[in-house]
Amino acid sequence: MSTRSSLRLLPLALGLLLIAVFVARIGVATIQSELRRLGPESLLILVPYAAGTALSAFPWAWCLERRFRPRATATIAGRFAASGANALLPFFGLAGEPCRLLWLAPGARAEGLAAIVVDRLLYNSAGGLLLLLGAAAALSSALPRALSGAAAVVGAILFGLSFGVLHAISRWGIGRRSQRLLQRFLGSSYREPELGASVDAAIQRLSAASARRRLGAGLLLHFVARVVVAVEIYVALWSLHAPTTLRDALILSSVPIATSVVASSIPSQIGVQEGAQAFVCGALGLSPALGLVLVLLQRLRQLAFAPLTLLLLASARPRAEVQPE
Repeated sequence: MSTRSSLRLLPLALGLLLIAVFVARIGVATIQSELRRLGPESLLILVPYAAGTALSAFPWAWCLERRFRPRATATIAGRFAASGANALLPFFGLAGEPCRLLWLAPGARAEGLAAIVVDRLLYNSAGGLLLLLGAAAALSSALPRALSGAAAVVGAILFGLSFGVLHAISRWGIGRRSQRLLQRFLGSSYREPELGASVDAAIQRLSAASARRRLGAGLLLHFVARVVVAVEIYVALWSLHAPTTLRDALILSSVPIATSVVASSIPSQIGVQEGAQAFVCGALGLSPALGLVLVLLQRLRQLAFAPLTLLLLASARPRAEVQPE
Protein backbone atom coordinates (compact mmCIF):
# COMPACT_ATOMS: atom_id res chain seq x y z
CA MET A 1 0.00 0.00 0.00
CA SER A 2 1.34 3.44 -0.92
CA THR A 3 2.04 6.16 1.61
CA ARG A 4 -0.81 8.27 0.21
CA SER A 5 -3.31 5.42 0.64
CA SER A 6 -2.08 4.84 4.17
CA LEU A 7 -2.60 8.50 5.03
CA ARG A 8 -6.15 8.36 3.68
CA LEU A 9 -6.93 5.42 5.94
CA LEU A 10 -5.33 7.02 8.99
CA PRO A 11 -8.42 9.07 10.10
CA LEU A 12 -10.59 5.96 9.85
CA ALA A 13 -8.07 3.91 11.84
CA LEU A 14 -7.90 6.59 14.54
CA GLY A 15 -11.69 6.69 14.70
CA LEU A 16 -11.92 2.94 15.18
CA LEU A 17 -9.24 3.15 17.87
CA LEU A 18 -11.25 5.82 19.68
CA ILE A 19 -14.32 3.58 19.63
CA ALA A 20 -12.31 0.75 21.17
CA VAL A 21 -11.09 3.09 23.91
CA PHE A 22 -14.62 4.32 24.69
CA VAL A 23 -16.03 0.79 24.77
CA ALA A 24 -13.27 -0.33 27.13
CA ARG A 25 -13.76 2.72 29.36
CA ILE A 26 -17.54 2.46 29.59
CA GLY A 27 -17.64 -1.32 29.75
CA VAL A 28 -19.01 -3.93 27.39
CA ALA A 29 -21.55 -5.13 29.96
CA THR A 30 -22.97 -1.64 30.41
CA ILE A 31 -23.34 -1.19 26.67
CA GLN A 32 -25.00 -4.60 26.35
CA SER A 33 -27.44 -3.59 29.08
CA GLU A 34 -28.52 -0.58 27.04
CA LEU A 35 -28.79 -2.64 23.86
CA ARG A 36 -31.10 -5.14 25.58
CA ARG A 37 -33.62 -2.34 26.03
CA LEU A 38 -34.10 -2.05 22.30
CA GLY A 39 -37.38 -3.25 20.83
CA PRO A 40 -39.00 -3.30 17.39
CA GLU A 41 -40.05 0.33 17.88
CA SER A 42 -36.41 1.34 17.33
CA LEU A 43 -37.05 0.85 13.59
CA LEU A 44 -39.16 3.99 13.71
CA ILE A 45 -35.97 6.08 13.59
CA LEU A 46 -36.04 5.41 9.84
CA VAL A 47 -39.18 7.55 9.51
CA PRO A 48 -37.88 11.00 10.58
CA TYR A 49 -34.65 10.45 8.65
CA ALA A 50 -36.51 9.55 5.46
CA ALA A 51 -38.95 12.45 5.84
CA GLY A 52 -36.23 14.98 6.61
CA THR A 53 -34.01 13.81 3.77
CA ALA A 54 -36.90 14.06 1.31
CA LEU A 55 -37.66 17.61 2.45
CA SER A 56 -34.02 18.64 2.16
CA ALA A 57 -33.99 17.63 -1.51
CA PHE A 58 -35.96 20.62 -2.76
CA PRO A 59 -33.77 23.65 -1.91
CA TRP A 60 -31.23 22.37 -4.45
CA ALA A 61 -33.91 22.12 -7.14
CA TRP A 62 -35.13 25.63 -6.28
CA CYS A 63 -31.62 26.92 -7.03
CA LEU A 64 -31.96 25.65 -10.61
CA GLU A 65 -33.71 27.49 -13.38
CA ARG A 66 -37.22 26.12 -13.76
CA ARG A 67 -36.49 24.53 -17.16
CA PHE A 68 -33.63 22.50 -15.64
CA ARG A 69 -35.42 21.21 -12.54
CA PRO A 70 -35.99 17.44 -12.42
CA ARG A 71 -39.30 16.02 -11.30
CA ALA A 72 -40.01 15.81 -7.58
CA THR A 73 -39.37 12.06 -7.49
CA ALA A 74 -36.02 12.48 -9.27
CA THR A 75 -35.08 15.35 -6.95
CA ILE A 76 -35.75 13.19 -3.90
CA ALA A 77 -33.94 10.21 -5.42
CA GLY A 78 -30.87 12.38 -6.04
CA ARG A 79 -30.89 13.61 -2.44
CA PHE A 80 -31.03 10.07 -1.02
CA ALA A 81 -28.24 8.94 -3.34
CA ALA A 82 -26.03 11.88 -2.37
CA SER A 83 -26.72 11.42 1.34
CA GLY A 84 -25.80 7.75 1.16
CA ALA A 85 -22.60 8.50 -0.72
CA ASN A 86 -21.70 11.30 1.70
CA ALA A 87 -21.98 8.89 4.63
CA LEU A 88 -19.50 6.49 3.02
CA LEU A 89 -16.99 8.96 1.64
CA PRO A 90 -14.85 11.55 3.45
CA PHE A 91 -14.08 15.08 2.20
CA PHE A 92 -16.31 17.08 4.54
CA GLY A 93 -19.52 15.28 3.66
CA LEU A 94 -19.50 16.64 0.11
CA ALA A 95 -18.02 13.83 -1.97
CA GLY A 96 -21.42 12.34 -2.77
CA GLU A 97 -23.11 15.56 -3.88
CA PRO A 98 -22.21 15.25 -7.60
CA CYS A 99 -24.48 12.18 -7.68
CA ARG A 100 -27.38 14.59 -8.01
CA LEU A 101 -26.18 15.63 -11.44
CA LEU A 102 -27.13 12.19 -12.77
CA TRP A 103 -30.78 13.31 -12.80
CA LEU A 104 -30.06 16.47 -14.80
CA ALA A 105 -29.84 16.97 -18.55
CA PRO A 106 -26.19 17.15 -19.71
CA GLY A 107 -26.64 20.80 -20.64
CA ALA A 108 -27.66 21.63 -17.06
CA ARG A 109 -24.41 20.40 -15.51
CA ALA A 110 -23.04 23.87 -14.77
CA GLU A 111 -26.35 24.96 -13.21
CA GLY A 112 -26.38 21.78 -11.15
CA LEU A 113 -22.86 22.31 -9.83
CA ALA A 114 -23.62 25.91 -8.89
CA ALA A 115 -26.84 24.81 -7.19
CA ILE A 116 -24.92 22.20 -5.18
CA VAL A 117 -22.51 24.86 -3.89
CA VAL A 118 -25.33 27.17 -2.83
CA ASP A 119 -27.47 24.35 -1.45
CA ARG A 120 -24.68 23.09 0.79
CA LEU A 121 -24.10 26.60 2.12
CA LEU A 122 -27.80 26.88 2.97
CA TYR A 123 -27.65 23.45 4.61
CA ASN A 124 -24.72 24.52 6.78
CA SER A 125 -26.52 27.72 7.76
CA ALA A 126 -29.56 25.70 8.82
CA GLY A 127 -27.24 23.49 10.86
CA GLY A 128 -25.88 26.59 12.55
CA LEU A 129 -29.42 27.59 13.55
CA LEU A 130 -30.12 24.14 15.00
CA LEU A 131 -26.82 24.25 16.90
CA LEU A 132 -27.79 27.65 18.33
CA LEU A 133 -31.07 26.14 19.55
CA GLY A 134 -29.19 23.22 21.08
CA ALA A 135 -26.79 25.60 22.82
CA ALA A 136 -29.70 27.64 24.20
CA ALA A 137 -31.37 24.46 25.48
CA ALA A 138 -28.09 23.38 27.09
CA LEU A 139 -28.10 26.49 29.29
CA SER A 140 -30.81 24.92 31.43
CA SER A 141 -28.97 21.58 31.67
CA ALA A 142 -25.98 20.36 33.64
CA LEU A 143 -23.63 20.86 30.69
CA PRO A 144 -20.80 23.32 31.42
CA ARG A 145 -21.72 26.87 30.48
CA ALA A 146 -18.42 27.23 28.64
CA LEU A 147 -19.37 24.31 26.40
CA SER A 148 -22.80 25.80 25.69
CA GLY A 149 -21.20 29.14 24.90
CA ALA A 150 -18.69 27.55 22.55
CA ALA A 151 -21.50 25.69 20.77
CA ALA A 152 -23.43 28.95 20.40
CA VAL A 153 -20.39 30.69 18.89
CA VAL A 154 -19.84 27.84 16.43
CA GLY A 155 -23.53 27.89 15.49
CA ALA A 156 -23.49 31.63 14.88
CA ILE A 157 -20.34 31.31 12.77
CA LEU A 158 -21.85 28.49 10.71
CA PHE A 159 -24.99 30.50 10.09
CA GLY A 160 -23.30 33.76 9.12
CA LEU A 161 -20.21 32.39 7.43
CA SER A 162 -22.17 30.56 4.75
CA PHE A 163 -23.62 33.78 3.38
CA GLY A 164 -20.23 35.42 3.51
CA VAL A 165 -18.74 32.51 1.60
CA LEU A 166 -21.48 32.75 -1.05
CA HIS A 167 -20.73 36.43 -1.54
CA ALA A 168 -17.01 35.72 -1.74
CA ILE A 169 -17.17 32.87 -4.24
CA SER A 170 -19.55 34.81 -6.46
CA ARG A 171 -16.75 37.35 -6.86
CA TRP A 172 -13.78 34.98 -6.62
CA GLY A 173 -14.74 32.76 -9.55
CA ILE A 174 -14.69 29.31 -8.00
CA GLY A 175 -15.75 27.71 -11.29
CA ARG A 176 -12.84 29.05 -13.31
CA ARG A 177 -10.35 28.21 -10.59
CA SER A 178 -11.73 24.69 -10.19
CA GLN A 179 -11.65 24.31 -13.96
CA ARG A 180 -7.91 24.83 -13.96
CA LEU A 181 -7.60 21.98 -11.46
CA LEU A 182 -9.74 19.77 -13.68
CA GLN A 183 -7.60 20.61 -16.70
CA ARG A 184 -4.46 19.80 -14.74
CA PHE A 185 -5.71 16.39 -13.63
CA LEU A 186 -7.69 15.37 -16.72
CA GLY A 187 -5.47 16.87 -19.39
CA SER A 188 -6.71 16.33 -22.94
CA SER A 189 -9.73 14.35 -21.74
CA TYR A 190 -11.22 17.54 -20.31
CA ARG A 191 -13.51 18.78 -23.10
CA GLU A 192 -15.72 21.43 -21.49
CA PRO A 193 -13.65 24.63 -21.42
CA GLU A 194 -16.69 26.81 -20.71
CA LEU A 195 -17.96 24.80 -17.74
CA GLY A 196 -16.14 26.89 -15.13
CA ALA A 197 -17.40 30.19 -16.54
CA SER A 198 -20.95 28.81 -16.66
CA VAL A 199 -20.74 27.70 -13.03
CA ASP A 200 -19.54 31.16 -11.99
CA ALA A 201 -22.35 32.83 -13.92
CA ALA A 202 -24.94 30.59 -12.25
CA ILE A 203 -23.52 31.30 -8.77
CA GLN A 204 -23.59 35.03 -9.46
CA ARG A 205 -27.27 34.78 -10.43
CA LEU A 206 -28.02 32.91 -7.22
CA SER A 207 -26.20 35.46 -5.08
CA ALA A 208 -28.01 38.41 -6.66
CA ALA A 209 -30.71 40.30 -4.80
CA SER A 210 -33.39 38.87 -7.11
CA ALA A 211 -32.66 35.36 -5.80
CA ARG A 212 -32.99 36.19 -2.10
CA ARG A 213 -36.52 34.84 -1.87
CA ARG A 214 -35.42 31.48 -3.26
CA LEU A 215 -32.45 31.37 -0.89
CA GLY A 216 -34.60 32.32 2.09
CA ALA A 217 -37.14 29.62 1.25
CA GLY A 218 -34.34 27.09 0.82
CA LEU A 219 -32.79 28.00 4.17
CA LEU A 220 -36.16 27.70 5.92
CA LEU A 221 -36.89 24.30 4.37
CA HIS A 222 -33.41 23.02 5.24
CA PHE A 223 -33.96 24.08 8.84
CA VAL A 224 -37.35 22.34 8.97
CA ALA A 225 -35.76 19.24 7.42
CA ARG A 226 -32.96 19.20 9.99
CA VAL A 227 -35.49 19.51 12.82
CA VAL A 228 -37.46 16.59 11.37
CA VAL A 229 -34.31 14.45 11.14
CA ALA A 230 -33.45 15.42 14.73
CA VAL A 231 -36.67 13.73 15.87
CA GLU A 232 -34.86 10.41 15.34
CA ILE A 233 -32.89 11.10 18.53
CA TYR A 234 -36.09 11.43 20.55
CA VAL A 235 -37.47 8.27 18.94
CA ALA A 236 -34.23 6.41 19.68
CA LEU A 237 -34.26 7.51 23.33
CA TRP A 238 -37.90 6.48 23.61
CA SER A 239 -37.14 3.06 22.12
CA LEU A 240 -34.36 2.64 24.70
CA HIS A 241 -36.77 3.57 27.52
CA ALA A 242 -34.41 6.32 28.58
CA PRO A 243 -35.64 9.06 30.95
CA THR A 244 -35.36 11.93 28.52
CA THR A 245 -36.96 15.22 27.57
CA LEU A 246 -37.34 17.20 24.37
CA ARG A 247 -34.56 19.44 25.69
CA ASP A 248 -32.14 16.52 25.98
CA ALA A 249 -33.11 15.25 22.54
CA LEU A 250 -32.49 18.70 21.04
CA ILE A 251 -29.08 18.94 22.70
CA LEU A 252 -28.03 15.47 21.56
CA SER A 253 -29.26 16.07 18.01
CA SER A 254 -27.05 19.15 17.74
CA VAL A 255 -23.87 17.34 18.82
CA PRO A 256 -23.01 15.96 15.31
CA ILE A 257 -23.26 19.49 13.91
CA ALA A 258 -20.68 20.72 16.41
CA THR A 259 -18.34 17.78 15.85
CA SER A 260 -18.59 18.13 12.08
CA VAL A 261 -16.57 21.34 12.35
CA VAL A 262 -13.48 19.33 13.32
CA ALA A 263 -14.26 15.83 12.07
CA SER A 264 -15.93 16.18 8.66
CA SER A 265 -12.90 14.68 6.91
CA ILE A 266 -13.38 11.43 8.87
CA PRO A 267 -15.88 9.05 7.23
CA SER A 268 -19.16 9.39 9.15
CA GLN A 269 -17.19 11.09 11.96
CA ILE A 270 -16.48 7.62 13.26
CA GLY A 271 -15.13 7.63 16.79
CA VAL A 272 -15.68 11.36 17.26
CA GLN A 273 -19.47 11.17 17.37
CA GLU A 274 -19.36 8.22 19.74
CA GLY A 275 -17.09 10.03 22.18
CA ALA A 276 -18.98 13.33 22.00
CA GLN A 277 -22.39 11.71 22.52
CA ALA A 278 -21.08 9.59 25.41
CA PHE A 279 -19.70 12.72 27.09
CA VAL A 280 -22.88 14.76 26.58
CA CYS A 281 -25.09 11.93 27.80
CA GLY A 282 -22.98 11.65 30.94
CA ALA A 283 -23.20 15.41 31.51
CA LEU A 284 -27.00 15.27 31.13
CA GLY A 285 -27.23 12.62 33.83
CA LEU A 286 -27.78 9.80 31.37
CA SER A 287 -25.60 6.75 30.89
CA PRO A 288 -22.53 7.38 28.68
CA ALA A 289 -23.27 3.96 27.18
CA LEU A 290 -26.53 5.43 25.95
CA GLY A 291 -24.55 7.87 23.80
CA LEU A 292 -22.67 5.02 22.14
CA VAL A 293 -25.90 3.14 21.47
CA LEU A 294 -27.54 6.25 19.99
CA VAL A 295 -24.72 6.62 17.48
CA LEU A 296 -24.83 2.88 16.77
CA LEU A 297 -28.52 3.16 15.89
CA GLN A 298 -27.78 6.06 13.55
CA ARG A 299 -25.03 4.07 11.86
CA LEU A 300 -27.38 1.10 11.44
CA ARG A 301 -29.86 3.49 9.89
CA GLN A 302 -27.16 4.54 7.41
CA LEU A 303 -26.52 0.89 6.55
CA ALA A 304 -30.25 0.32 6.07
CA PHE A 305 -30.31 2.99 3.37
CA ALA A 306 -27.02 1.91 1.72
CA PRO A 307 -28.67 -0.60 -0.67
CA LEU A 308 -31.12 2.14 -1.68
CA THR A 309 -28.19 4.38 -2.62
CA LEU A 310 -26.76 1.76 -4.97
CA LEU A 311 -30.19 1.06 -6.47
CA LEU A 312 -30.84 4.76 -7.09
CA LEU A 313 -27.46 5.30 -8.72
CA ALA A 314 -27.99 2.31 -10.98
CA SER A 315 -31.44 3.51 -12.05
CA ALA A 316 -30.64 7.23 -12.46
CA ARG A 317 -31.83 8.71 -15.74
CA PRO A 318 -31.02 12.28 -16.84
CA ARG A 319 -33.82 14.63 -17.71
CA ALA A 320 -34.23 15.34 -21.42
CA GLU A 321 -32.71 18.56 -22.72
CA VAL A 322 -35.06 21.53 -22.51
CA GLN A 323 -34.78 24.49 -24.86
CA PRO A 324 -34.33 27.97 -23.37
CA GLU A 325 -37.57 29.78 -22.60
